[in-house]
Amino acid sequence: MTAVILAGGKSSRMGTNKAFLKLEGKTFIELQIELLRKMFDEIFISANISLEYECLNLPIYQDIYPDKGPLGGIYTSLMNSNSSHTFMLACDMPFVQPELITHLKNLTKEYDVVIPKSEKGLEPLHAFYSKKCIDPIKKALDENKLRIISFFPHVNVKIVELDKLASLNSFKDSIKNLNTRDEYEDVLKK
Repeated sequence: MTAVILAGGKSSRMGTNKAFLKLEGKTFIELQIELLRKMFDEIFISANISLEYECLNLPIYQDIYPDKGPLGGIYTSLMNSNSSHTFMLACDMPFVQPELITHLKNLTKEYDVVIPKSEKGLEPLHAFYSKKCIDPIKKALDENKLRIISFFPHVNVKIVELDKLASLNSFKDSIKNLNTRDEYEDVLKK
């Protein structure tokens, strides 16, 4: 299977590119790549400014439909993936747990989307998507329906409720994303 790190956001609330924030001496994106390399045959980056990421020595794909947000990144990633299912991960999730990814991955055979749900709601940037999503996503993009879940009624979706899983605490960390400087500084204090 393929894993994609979605790094196309503007990071406006953080004020700097979140992918290159450091934790324990490594950038968020380096930590993610290390983990994903152990689990996936193919890894690439979805980003609109490829120069920043060339140092990582991974393929970088720019959005086929620019300025369409994360849904545009997911579409581009599925178009470029060599796998039937692709794991999509936001670059601002530095605490990704292999156990949760494996749990989701094990459910992909029967579903087009396998997505965790936390107390905050669905986590669409820590989820698996199949090639069967391409046409419904394209239709949503053409209609300027940019919410990631906008195409869900047209595919087979499995929602994994994290509060019903045994390893709840580590799974909560896995989907934690950092959006603001305060959130980042709180993590550094721990």
